Amino acid sequence: MAIGAVLGVISVVFAVPLLHIMGAHGQLEQTALPYFRTVLGLSPLIALFTAQSASFRATGDTKTPLRVGLEMNALHVILDYILIFGIGAIPAWGITGAAWAMILARVYASARLWMKSRRVDALRLRRRDFVFHPALISSMVRFAIPAAIERLSMRLGQVIYFGLIVRMGVDVYATHNIAGTIATFAYTIGSGFATAATTTIGQAIGSGNESEALAYRRASYIQSALLMTAVTTLLCATSPWFGLLFTHNERVIHLLTIVLAIDIVSQPFLAAVLVDTSAIQAGGNSKYPMIVTTIGIWVVRTLGVYLFAWQLGFGLPAVWASIAGDNALRAILFALYRKKGNWIRALS
Repeated sequence: MAIGAVLGVISVVFAVPLLHIMGAHGQLEQTALPYFRTVLGLSPLIALFTAQSASFRATGDTKTPLRVGLEMNALHVILDYILIFGIGAIPAWGITGAAWAMILARVYASARLWMKSRRVDALRLRRRDFVFHPALISSMVRFAIPAAIERLSMRLGQVIYFGLIVRMGVDVYATHNIAGTIATFAYTIGSGFATAATTTIGQAIGSGNESEALAYRRASYIQSALLMTAVTTLLCATSPWFGLLFTHNERVIHLLTIVLAIDIVSQPFLAAVLVDTSAIQAGGNSKYPMIVTTIGIWVVRTLGVYLFAWQLGFGLPAVWASIAGDNALRAILFALYRKKGNWIRALS
């Protein structure tokens, strides 16, 4: 939460410059600013929910965060309708209402997880837990800072190349958003296996079972790579019809099919990135993923978008090719790291 609070303050103070970097000016800036400041300003609440969910998963309980997440999403939809459009005596808040709907849904989810944690000995907070432990805090900070820098590096890179996409035109921007939404189906599968890898590999390393940790990593990767590739292939094949749910613009749908075809190639690499990042972090090494992510995002993805999509004019296909290249490089770097043969012992 402390890191979330710091980033929240920075985001509020520099909200306008950040929106300008993303290509939002004039009316778009005025529309986005209230949402941007509300959501990012209250980001510690989002961070709290994320930390609580991770705590449950670390104990091997992945069902509780799932159930609470479903409740949260249902509440989010209801609050969106009420606060965006207004109902009865409640006025229509528009985009600001959407921001508050998300925040209130996260607050609800955090409260639910806190109530459930009181019934779990490993998670229940007691008075004696509120004691300053310098060694423990120092250890957590040493791990958390590289992990936070990794996420921050990725988000900053996304802000930069997203701003370039906005400047490529309405059709390109719309296609990228639609493709990103559709690709989430496959990404969610990978995230699920990455979460499973974090929990199972962490427990295996903690018990000193190296062969089991390797087996969990291998199984997580194979299953996620196969499923992610299959789902993306299906989405690409059906994109001419699936895309009609979002738009009837033929150029957008044609572009959508092209970028999803590129994304098929990216899936085995993306699966490796998700699983290996979690596997390495599960063992306590957050520095190497930070370095790899920074190299991939800035040297390949962001620079690739600038050179090939923006300067050379290859457009959106070059954006997604750069994303695929980033995933491929990171997957290779993680594979080289694992081939050292002592990565689990080094982590433990």
